[in-house]
Amino acid sequence: MERAIRWAVNRWAPGWERYQDPRVRTGYGVLEGWISIVANLLLAAVKIVLGGALHSTGLIADAVHSFSDMASSVVVIIGFRISNKPPDPEHPFGHAKAEYIATLVVALLMVMAGFQIGQDSLLGLIRGTRSGVQYPLTLPLFVVLVGLMTAKELLGSFSRALGRMISSQALMADAWHHRTDALSTAIVIVGLGGRNLGWPWLDGVAGFLVSLYIAYTGLKLAYDTFSPLLGEMAPPEDIEAIRRIASQVPDVVNTHDIKVHKYGHFYFTTIHAELSDRMNVHAMHEVTVGIETRILKRFPGECVVHMDPVNLHHPLHARVSDALTRVVVGHPALVEFHDLNLWKETTGEQGDVEISVDPHTPEEQYQALSRHVEQELMRRFPDLHLRVRLKVDFTAEPLEV
Repeated sequence: MERAIRWAVNRWAPGWERYQDPRVRTGYGVLEGWISIVANLLLAAVKIVLGGALHSTGLIADAVHSFSDMASSVVVIIGFRISNKPPDPEHPFGHAKAEYIATLVVALLMVMAGFQIGQDSLLGLIRGTRSGVQYPLTLPLFVVLVGLMTAKELLGSFSRALGRMISSQALMADAWHHRTDALSTAIVIVGLGGRNLGWPWLDGVAGFLVSLYIAYTGLKLAYDTFSPLLGEMAPPEDIEAIRRIASQVPDVVNTHDIKVHKYGHFYFTTIHAELSDRMNVHAMHEVTVGIETRILKRFPGECVVHMDPVNLHHPLHARVSDALTRVVVGHPALVEFHDLNLWKETTGEQGDVEISVDPHTPEEQYQALSRHVEQELMRRFPDLHLRVRLKVDFTAEPLEV
């Protein structure tokens, strides 16, 4: 499905492969939204007519679900339109999170629809079966319902493929909404089949099961949306890619403290880069510009590079670095070290270093850990006074000897 869609949009809409372009993303969102609205309107109309004619609570509930799908697609279109708005004084980082808000609204619509359907189904079960003719599940009706279910599954696959192509949680949420509609139609088929077996109450049970599934899926979507709305870290593969991009820039000795806040489809990145302190400030500036340019080319948004000058030419640097590596690797609470600087004063050799601590280590243990590292280094280098700073770096990579 995704390959076919990618081929189609590249053939009929050149330039749509630039997924990070806000205008292109909006185009994808609006395309999915309008196709979903038209399809859901037609499917819901068929279901409501069949449900009324067959006196099927489950099928009417399924029609309501399709109408809620249509409403969610409207929300998706509005969300993409808002996210495409440029930054303004009140929103200097833009409006990209409107996609997440649209996802949350879609999830809440699903929960509300599930509650209403469940309430109606329970009332129907309590009051008993409706009077009048209870039409059985015939082969032509079965074929029609399977066709409706297949159409919704194809629509869900279409939305899911577009969502993966542009990494859109809003489109993925709409795809889930479509899939729940397809599954609810399957449950309705089971409910109607109960009439053939002389179990008319199975229709009401089917409607109630549909409502539970809709509500559960909506709650799960809402839960999954809270994290990016609060501000979550980018995926580990993105962090590793950023580290690799920065490390490949000439004169960069090491990188650390990489923080990436994914704001919609934009990346707000900060990264520390270690450079030799023998470089002049203009050369350092050129290196940081090179890092920013390369990162932004792959991850558009904002990028700030912090320069950490280190004294690589100190006579003890290599030996102290090797000793620190062994101390850090040998302690389970320590992850890596960086910003190792050494210098000579009248009182003797001085130095400082920053060590990343395992995030699960209690802060009250930091002082003992610092003392442990300092004593280990003093045992190896009696004339060196090394000051150790500990901090948590969630992107730190464990050292290896």
